[in-house]
Amino acid sequence: MKRNRWLALSLLLVLAAPVTALVPRGFSPSSPSAGVHTIRADDTALRLARDAGFTWVVQLLEWREIEPTPDEVFWEYSDWLVRASEYYGLNLALRLDHPPEWALSPDRDGPPVGLSAYADFVGRVATRYQGRVPAYIIWNEPNLAAEWAGRRPDPAAYVALLRAAHVAIKAADPAAKVVSAGLAPTNEVDERALDDRRFLREMYAAGAKGHFDVLGAHPYGFAYPPDDPSGAHEGLNFARLADQRQIMVEAGDARTSIWATETGWIIEPVGPEQQWLRVTEDQQASYLIGAFEKARREWPWLELLTVWHLSAGLPADDEKRGYGIVHDDYRPRPAYEALAATLPHRPPPSPETATVKAIEVLSPDVAVRLGDVDTFYPHWARLHCRQVPCRRWTGQFYVDDPGPSPWRLSMEIMQVEEHGNLICINGHALEPPAIPLRGKPDFASVWTVAELSVPPGVLRPGLNVIEVQLSPRLPVYHGGHVRFESLQFRGIRLALASSFE
Repeated sequence: MKRNRWLALSLLLVLAAPVTALVPRGFSPSSPSAGVHTIRADDTALRLARDAGFTWVVQLLEWREIEPTPDEVFWEYSDWLVRASEYYGLNLALRLDHPPEWALSPDRDGPPVGLSAYADFVGRVATRYQGRVPAYIIWNEPNLAAEWAGRRPDPAAYVALLRAAHVAIKAADPAAKVVSAGLAPTNEVDERALDDRRFLREMYAAGAKGHFDVLGAHPYGFAYPPDDPSGAHEGLNFARLADQRQIMVEAGDARTSIWATETGWIIEPVGPEQQWLRVTEDQQASYLIGAFEKARREWPWLELLTVWHLSAGLPADDEKRGYGIVHDDYRPRPAYEALAATLPHRPPPSPETATVKAIEVLSPDVAVRLGDVDTFYPHWARLHCRQVPCRRWTGQFYVDDPGPSPWRLSMEIMQVEEHGNLICINGHALEPPAIPLRGKPDFASVWTVAELSVPPGVLRPGLNVIEVQLSPRLPVYHGGHVRFESLQFRGIRLALASSFE
């Protein structure tokens, strides 16, 4: 673990040196900020990102997960992601792509999805997280057919998609930045791919200027160090980013900054096509540090440099796996250690002295249903597990400082018919020990409110885990067979008990 300390410490002095290059108006001499891409963020990944000194997290928000069918929207994961990023003090850039089947367009001459459907999706996301998510990345590597629904790359069609997304996001959250898709660095010009430099020129020719706030880019290093000269190795190196910058200048867009939303070097290639890209763990560490140093010294227009990636547990045959800066169990690799020793760290925020605000655990418009029956009715959500049986739900939330006072949990519930439906926080059953029934059980399928006490000591600073367990209905009701009756809930909220009085 210590073998790269010498590297990190030696480069720390370089990174701390003043920038002598002329910095264009509007750009910060301290650029770039440090970001990391999380393929599927969880609490451990976000905590490690914060601990290493990263200030940004880039995360894909899959359209097909959020809206698998028209107007059936699932926000549970994205709500958690936004709350968790806020707790760890991380800026969040959401990449919006991976469309559902229903949104694909039959028109082969335009974008792969309907413009109105995509604009509606990104507008919903920006409306929901207004003021909380500072940036949105519009699609991913559209200069590759593999990322463009199998279609030949089409810069003009991508610009149409970008313009529609820009209008929708700015209408919902004018302060949010719209970031164009990072382009894959490639020299191909065929049905499979279009050279990123040509793609960018044609984007500007199609009227892209003014319809994004930041140009996204993917300046990978391939097998070469970050100081590999521009044009070397057919331009397939980190310095290729300067080519894209020159195209922006020629298009009269010099005042727009660039965010590298992916960059990295691979240490575990998958398959024969990736073998030439292999670098050692020590090289991965030194190259990533060197990329930050080069950007700070030479590229003041590069405002964000995002490491690809901080994720764990990817399958052995996943081509993304070898770029990771942590092991499968989240143990740091040398690259993570070197970055953590080099990136500037912010002091932790001071505890708030103001009145504790309510903590949202589950949004009022996110319903979770448990049960043994998969029958769908208009007033019931789909089963949380997507299959039967589905008898348990677990959620996560964060508390800055629970203090010594008791808290109260409130939630909306529907059709609670058994006295054994339990709620636990951090393994402790709340009081009363089951979701309380207010009088006669309700068979009319209407929402009612339940309140439970959270004794002192149950909540803890930081991550907390809540669990709802469904109780079986007595055999007498089902001819001697045990069955779990359906239950659904939403709007889980925590606040100090005194605020309920």
